[in-house]
Amino acid sequence: MRRNVNLFLTALVVVLGLVSCGEKDVYDPERHKEIIRYLSPVDSVDQKHTWQLTENHTYMVSIDARVGAKRLEIYSENPITSSEAEMMSRVFVSDGQTVTITVSMPSLATTLYAAIVDGDGKYTVTSFNKSDRNVSFNDPIATQQSPLVDSPRVMAYTYCYEEDFPEPGDYDYNDVVLRIALERTGQKTIDIHTTLSAVGASRSLAGALRLVGYRYQDIDSIVAKDGKTFNVNVPSTCHELLQSDDILQQGRRGEAVINLFCDAHWAMDDNLSDTNGDFPHYKYNVTRSYSEGYDIVYVKTITHRVYFKSDANLNNFTFEMIDPFLLSYYVGGKEEIHVDEFSGAQTMYEYNTISFKDLPWALKIPVRNFKYPLEGVEIGFRKKGYMFGAYMTVGHGFGEWCEDHRNYQDWYLYPEDNQVY
Repeated sequence: MRRNVNLFLTALVVVLGLVSCGEKDVYDPERHKEIIRYLSPVDSVDQKHTWQLTENHTYMVSIDARVGAKRLEIYSENPITSSEAEMMSRVFVSDGQTVTITVSMPSLATTLYAAIVDGDGKYTVTSFNKSDRNVSFNDPIATQQSPLVDSPRVMAYTYCYEEDFPEPGDYDYNDVVLRIALERTGQKTIDIHTTLSAVGASRSLAGALRLVGYRYQDIDSIVAKDGKTFNVNVPSTCHELLQSDDILQQGRRGEAVINLFCDAHWAMDDNLSDTNGDFPHYKYNVTRSYSEGYDIVYVKTITHRVYFKSDANLNNFTFEMIDPFLLSYYVGGKEEIHVDEFSGAQTMYEYNTISFKDLPWALKIPVRNFKYPLEGVEIGFRKKGYMFGAYMTVGHGFGEWCEDHRNYQDWYLYPEDNQVY
């Protein structure tokens, strides 16, 4: 959604300098920085901010329980006693092995649970501190028991985007909302479960996912489970940003890229009336009631199974090795919207990136059920001593975290219930 449109458009040609000067485009990063900061809803941004709410830890695990081990799984809670336990990582093992496994986790996590799963689906469980480096089953807290839930769910992260890059947005971070889960399903296969939960954008956006560190030729194939994709009967006019329906795409530098959707609005509601490629761009799941231009629909989940040519390093495959991003049009060109850690990727297109630290255009939040702001509600800021928005609890505010990246990292657990979807 556009914010301060008239002000920004007045300055657009001069500030961004995306005008022709002879035959050379001009870009003034310092003037751009001034405009972004003027429109920012926070007084300041911590210049050391990485916008990270997660961390990676690698463990050496001894499979010494002698129970007929088939899999090693790491959980957020004890899967024997908790229905909320989420599987964070999985590798395939046998008795007597020592394996390394890397786990992506919320920075708030303290205690983790390792489970050896035998051929009958029974769990042997031990607990450990996230700061440990070696994990053993010498003193398990459960031995060959059934989990409380037949199939404990896989951990998912939420990715929230602003559509207006490189302009300042309205900071409700609901223009596209994705929930993504990673599941190791074989020695050389990983399933990527992608749920499209909301589209609050007003313009056309495509979505893709880069496999960080993997080249196009490193992938044997990628298939959609049951043949279902977000691109069902997508109009050909939607192929400008992602130019084919092929699931496996190749980036500018040979990267392996997954085509998630050619158009976010179509992906959310493929029953739209298509007239020569023209269809309505409603906003989905960003308001609590139906109104003109807004709709409430069921979320959609698509699973892509990635077949790697080698299983090397798959024991260490985490959320830090995926880069889900959006593609959009801007002033006659095409640009990408990434989370901050990958903001300079330029995976499919070359364009001007932003080189200064301010509010990001995308957030990665380490919970599957993150309650994103309603349309027009800012995520939660602090300006001239006042806090407002969807996450504004004093001592747990998003605006406080913007100003101090080391603290207030629990802000996403404190929504204002009347301000979120």
